[in-house]
Amino acid sequence: MSGGEAPIIGKDALGRPVKDLSVIPWWGVDRKDIEWYPKINYDKCAGCGLCFVTCGRRVFEWDSDNAKPIVARPYNCMVGCSTCAMLCPCDAIEFPDKAYLRRWVARARVVKKAFEIVDSIMPKNHLSEEEIKSTPEG
Repeated sequence: MSGGEAPIIGKDALGRPVKDLSVIPWWGVDRKDIEWYPKINYDKCAGCGLCFVTCGRRVFEWDSDNAKPIVARPYNCMVGCSTCAMLCPCDAIEFPDKAYLRRWVARARVVKKAFEIVDSIMPKNHLSEEEIKSTPEG
């Protein structure tokens, strides 16, 4: 969950505004505490630029000298997002495994917080007492 506005810190190689999204906590956790961001395997990367062009959070920058993307702003990456890896035609982008992400979800109590947010728009008594008291841990 975000809170606050991120400052604009410049423009990318295409002239698009770049914000410093690392200043916005993720569900109450300092974004820089969570090592969720892409890593590029340059042995596989074809330099098509799809990751650079499609990432709306401006994680990537373009290295014109090497004609390849670079991860310039890793903490701009939305925790849990792996769209660039899914789109990469060469499978050159990697992320931490799902278990790492789930540990952060549990540590930050994200499921409980999400339920509380959604509860405000649900009709009264939509959850049983058992559902309200249950936790992912059991």
